[in-house]
Amino acid sequence: MEKPIHWCSVCNKTFTEKSNLTRHLKIHAVASETFDCDVCRKSFTTKSSLVSHQQQHQYPNIVLYRQGEARLQCTGAAKSVAEAPSTAVDPTWLDPQTAEAAAKRSGGELWKGQLVIVFGKYTGQTFRWLLENDVGWLVWLLFQYCQQGEQNKLLKWQKERLLEYAREFSPVTWHLDRRLKKVQ
Repeated sequence: MEKPIHWCSVCNKTFTEKSNLTRHLKIHAVASETFDCDVCRKSFTTKSSLVSHQQQHQYPNIVLYRQGEARLQCTGAAKSVAEAPSTAVDPTWLDPQTAEAAAKRSGGELWKGQLVIVFGKYTGQTFRWLLENDVGWLVWLLFQYCQQGEQNKLLKWQKERLLEYAREFSPVTWHLDRRLKKVQ
């Protein structure tokens, strides 16, 4: 028995499932409610389309040197930020509880990437930005932390979260693990 064909009266596209036609019709409607991406301001007619789109903002674009190995050289963006480092940090990021809450609101499953660095030459940049722009400095910083620890509670919390976040991306931790093995 053949399934009935449902067709769109606007563009004549056909569907075998009525639910697919119903979802499709939303693209033709002048949407009274649109779903906007809070990162890039792109609009979507369905919540599921927005959620799918937002996943691209969660994962860092890590430049590889070769398969499974992140490039250590910093980008031009990193060079310009390092030349004129910021010293002002939004107070939200200076308290672990408020920082975690703010990052979770905007970051989804990879919320740690939304945390803002409060120290060093990349003060004011997110963890995700750091993975995309200067893996070399990140590896150096985490190596120092793994070897020497950290006394300052806020910096210790940040470095612990940064290490947890970096561990989610094997091309980044490949370098760190290699350095840690050398000293053992």
